[in-house]
Parts: sequence; structure tokens; C-alpha cells
Amino acid sequence: MFKNYLSIKYIILISFLGVLLTFVGNSFANPARNITVFAEPNMALPLSIIARNFSQKNNAVVSINFNSAFDLLNEIDQGAPANVFVSAHPQIIENLKQKGLVDVYNIAYIANDTLTLCTSKDNNKFPLGLLKKNISLEGSLKILDENKLKLIIEHDGISSGYYGKKIIQDLSLGNLNLFYKLIEDKSSLIRDIEINTDTYGIVFLSQLHKNNNLRSLSLQKDKIIYYQAFVIAGENMDVAREFLNFLKNQDSKKTLRNSGFMVD
Repeated sequence: MFKNYLSIKYIILISFLGVLLTFVGNSFANPARNITVFAEPNMALPLSIIARNFSQKNNAVVSINFNSAFDLLNEIDQGAPANVFVSAHPQIIENLKQKGLVDVYNIAYIANDTLTLCTSKDNNKFPLGLLKKNISLEGSLKILDENKLKLIIEHDGISSGYYGKKIIQDLSLGNLNLFYKLIEDKSSLIRDIEINTDTYGIVFLSQLHKNNNLRSLSLQKDKIIYYQAFVIAGENMDVAREFLNFLKNQDSKKTLRNSGFMVD
């Protein structure tokens, strides 16, 4: 069953990958006030709304490229234009900083998240130990390991995969029926878990927001994951800084909160 994961095409929540979404708030927007935002696909819903609002209020055009942090970095390395980068992936962010591409004076922490172990709501075969009140993610993974159950996580070029892989390695679990999605595998992890009811997955809690097909079994305790937004050094930095400030206003925070993210 699981070998099929490696051949299924990834369906992003907006149904396509690497496509630019353009929000024109004013048909007479100044062409010089165009920016491109790079972000991971789990941020698609709130950033689409925020970009539209910014465009309407600031006489600007915002294009958004949703892709894995790894692929976004490769696109920048190959010369793709980017003005704002939004991610929770610490290695990719550090890589951009080391390349001198980040305006270090314009970095914002816009939202928080946490990892959760989830499974299909139709999964009725999981060990009763997973129903313990306040069980930690680490504790639930040990139960999966003891029972040699099936777990799938994203590749480590995606933020949730990076953090999920680190937990697995730190716990030294050896009995899990474990699958990492390949970078080439563009199928939706959420969809995979919904369809295969005996499967477990590690995802961000925000990804389960208003999802009635999956159930959260446990959370990673004492570990908050931060989404950073920062300006990429280059053209249109003034407009990029305006957008960064817009991400921090109360309306944008409300949009993020309504999409399942934790916002201070």
C-alpha cells in the first residue's frame, strides 16, 4: 500500500504547486509596487487572504509562490524573484541568512504552531494507550513503536517533516513501520492519512483546522514552532517591508488565528 505514496502527485491545498497567485487590489496599481512572497503550502489560506487585503489597501500587486521550503530555496538559488519569505524551517532560514539574502533588520515572528500525531477518524484499531489523557507526542510515538504501526511524515525539506524526523531520531525508535515522503512525491500527506485509515502521521496542528476527517491524538509538549517572515534583499524592499508590517497588524493576526495558527 505505502509504496504507492512514492508515485502519487502531491495536491496542495490550493490544488497546484509552484503557481503564482496574483492579487490585484487596484487595477491601476503602480507596476513598481509588485512583490513576490515565497511560502510553504500549509500557509496558503491565511496568506492568500492577507495578500488580497494588502493589495486592496496599498495599491500593490502581491504574487505568492507556495512550495516546500527546500524547493523555494532552490528557486531563489536559480534566480527566481522573491521579496518576502515565510517559513518555519530553521535550516532553510539559516541557509538564506548565510547566503546574505536576508534583510536581518526586517524579520517578523508572525505565528506559532505545534506538531501533532493524527489518524483517520475511522481508525478504530489503534492501541487504547493512545487515548490516555494528556499523552505527549513522544509518548504516543513510543506506543506506535511498541505495536509496529504505520507512520508517515513529510520529507525534511518541509517544516513539519524536518521537526518530525528530528523527534523520531531523538527517540531512537526502531520498530515503527516508518515512511518518509520523498521530495519528488507531491501527494498530500493529509489526504494519504484520510484515505488509509490504519495510518498515522505527524503534521502541524494548524493543518487539522476544520478537518473533520482526521483526529489529533497527541501534541508535542514544551515545543513551540515559530513561523518567520522576512524581507529578501533585492528589489522592491520598501514594499516588502510594508507587507511585513501588514502581516503583524491585528487584522492579519485574526486571519492567521482563524486559520488554526497560534498568534501572540
